[in-house]
Amino acid sequence: MNIREIPKEGKKLSIKKDNAWFMDMVGGSNIDVESLHGDLTSAIDIHMHYEKSVAIEGSVHADVVLRCVKCLQSFHKKIDNNFSVVLEPYDTDGQTKHAIAKTELDAEFYVHDEFDPEAVVFEQIMLSLPLYPFCKPECKGLCTYCGINLNEHPEHKCKNKKEPSSLKSQLAKIKI
Repeated sequence: MNIREIPKEGKKLSIKKDNAWFMDMVGGSNIDVESLHGDLTSAIDIHMHYEKSVAIEGSVHADVVLRCVKCLQSFHKKIDNNFSVVLEPYDTDGQTKHAIAKTELDAEFYVHDEFDPEAVVFEQIMLSLPLYPFCKPECKGLCTYCGINLNEHPEHKCKNKKEPSSLKSQLAKIKI
């Protein structure tokens, strides 16, 4: 969207995206996202803020399927967030070089009077996802020897315990 397309009274957008779009946007992210359950929906209000800044306020709703980092089970993470973002113009000429101010660390930018409102919404979802997703705070994970899910078998005592490797035995001798 070009900032010149934003009328003085602002512009309202409703965004609805499916799993194919979402997974394409996830691409090579480090978060283990499996899919989007249902559609992502967002209602945003875009208006000019000061002279060339763009203010985007809205809400985003999604049901994201993640994989637990401890037990590897899929689980749903519901996202229902309100957000407010201000986009500033980015100097592509490279003429104005300066040290980054603390106020610029959280700044978001647009280039050549163009920005993608859908990318802003996607970013808000990704910011809502945990870096290390757990299916539940008390997840017990997997048995380190046989891989059985300890959430499903809490009384499990592994019979497949192997002798510690030489590295493990050496580390066990270290007194801290």
